Amino acid sequence: MTLTNRGIRKALPFLTLIFFLFSLLLVWSFFTLNHSNYFHQLNIRHFKHTAELSGLISAPIKLFPTEEPLNLTRIRQAILDIRTQPIECLEKTLWSDRLLMDLIGTGSIITICENDLRVANETLNALRSYENGTISIQAIQAQLVSAQSKFQYNSIKFEHPVEKTINVIASLTIGLIILSSIIVLLLTILISRAVSTVLTNKEAAMKALALSEERNKQLAYNDSLTGLPNRNSLERTINNAIAKSARRNSQFAVMFIDLDQFKDINDTLGHTVGDTLLVEMAKRIAHAVRETDSVVRFGGDEFVAVTDCFEEIEIIDAIAHRIINTISEPVQLTKIESYITASIGIACYPQNGVNSTALLKHADTAMYQAKNAGKNRYQPYDKLSATKQNRKLDIVNQLHHAIDNNEFSLAYQPVVKLADGSIVSSEALLRWTTKKGETIGPDEFIPIAENSGQIIDIGNWVLQQACQQCKIWHDAGATHHAMAINVSSHQLKDPQFSKRLSDILTRLSLPAALIHIEITENSIITEDKKSVATLHELSELGTRLLLDDFGTGYSCLSYLKDLPFDVLKIDKSFMPANNTIASTIIAMGHELNMEIIAEGIETEMCYKFLKNLKCQYGQGYLFQKPVPASEFDTFKRFNFD
Repeated sequence: MTLTNRGIRKALPFLTLIFFLFSLLLVWSFFTLNHSNYFHQLNIRHFKHTAELSGLISAPIKLFPTEEPLNLTRIRQAILDIRTQPIECLEKTLWSDRLLMDLIGTGSIITICENDLRVANETLNALRSYENGTISIQAIQAQLVSAQSKFQYNSIKFEHPVEKTINVIASLTIGLIILSSIIVLLLTILISRAVSTVLTNKEAAMKALALSEERNKQLAYNDSLTGLPNRNSLERTINNAIAKSARRNSQFAVMFIDLDQFKDINDTLGHTVGDTLLVEMAKRIAHAVRETDSVVRFGGDEFVAVTDCFEEIEIIDAIAHRIINTISEPVQLTKIESYITASIGIACYPQNGVNSTALLKHADTAMYQAKNAGKNRYQPYDKLSATKQNRKLDIVNQLHHAIDNNEFSLAYQPVVKLADGSIVSSEALLRWTTKKGETIGPDEFIPIAENSGQIIDIGNWVLQQACQQCKIWHDAGATHHAMAINVSSHQLKDPQFSKRLSDILTRLSLPAALIHIEITENSIITEDKKSVATLHELSELGTRLLLDDFGTGYSCLSYLKDLPFDVLKIDKSFMPANNTIASTIIAMGHELNMEIIAEGIETEMCYKFLKNLKCQYGQGYLFQKPVPASEFDTFKRFNFD
């Protein structure tokens, strides 16, 4: 169609030029035919005046009476009239006319005209001579008779070439007109067909565009994979439900549905199988709800069901149960059956929100509550739980800027050698005071940072700051003072962690033995090869490895043999130490040739009891609370004897 349009655009100026030339040809033909016909008119006038001259000289006796003087006025006028014809003929004949006459053999027209002009001039000269008395009456009579005879002869001779010339000019002109008309007609037909083709193509394009717009409209509001309405139609669906519920003074529910194990299936079996699963789950959810309810694919593995109005809340429970049950049924994705579950969050109108934004938000929050509660269940929106969830989200957002805003700081708590009360090391403890002045404890923000992945950047900051402080104390004379740094399991999975620590120690010229890496027992996963490899790399680097909170986690002794830990830290929940668990851990540590640090020592009695059990080290409020580096004395010694 583009090529056709381009051809028409080129042809239209050409067609306009053809019409213009055709118009000029018609005008030219009119003047040409009129011009050629003028020769005919001259010939008629010539013949008329010649006949008139013949009448005047047909009776010479009467014309020339001897008794009266001769009056030649009429004869002279007739000759002048005859002479006008050849003069006009020669004046009107153009170079093109002469060329045409030469081509068709009618050049005698010019010769005849020139002869007529010559005879007319001779006769007029003779008349003047007669009037002057130069010649006799007989001489003038003879001249007139001779001239009249020649004029008559020329009129006859003039007719045939004039007729031939006129016919040729007429034929040529008419032929040009006919040929031009045929050309114009053909071009007009050609352009008309092209225009018709363009209009037909344009009409087809308009229809195609309308169909395309209709398809785009369908795609805009329908999911191409499952065939369900998509996210773009969700707000309209909820708003319609709100309007209907408001009219009936009833309630409806928005159910946010998320497949629990979809990512695992997508990663292990591939996206094609994942798409097949989504199609199957979409059908199941659509069949589980009532005919008057709506199901929308929100995106990924998330669906939203908008129920019709209901009177009893038990109806929503029944729908949620059906969805949970139908999704949990086995599905044949490969040669073996697969199982998948779903977590559902429910928000009801109007008690959980009066607009689509609030209802969706609260249903989404309730869905995460269902996941946190163990998955494969549904959870109505709970405002208190939502407040906690919003608190987590707020902390995540604030953590993004905490390092750049210098909101973090480190406090240091001494680790004391129980035998003599000397400080042998310190544990770096992270503190956070937000830009707004709120102090958020590590027990709250550390787990959130681990779940959001922000713990990596935070941990790297702690590592850098703690090593730098250890270097300051080392240069100040505390050459044997070690620094214990807590490391998250997420950091252990980072293959660059050991190298990063090595680079810091090299840059600070700090002995690796002065850095103690603390790993919580709950974070130890011996099956994670990356974490195990990192532990061995740290041990080879020369750092000491401390197993923190020992006794509160897996309490499996097998990993103590397989992993290169140097120190066990007894959790403070086992203090005071006059209990069997603390005593057992200390005894076990001695058997394994591992040093023991007891946390949470707050009384002298506890201190003395641990000392008697030969527990090597301890830390707690009895010695000192965590303080800034400026308030920490690395050379201080405690004496409770």
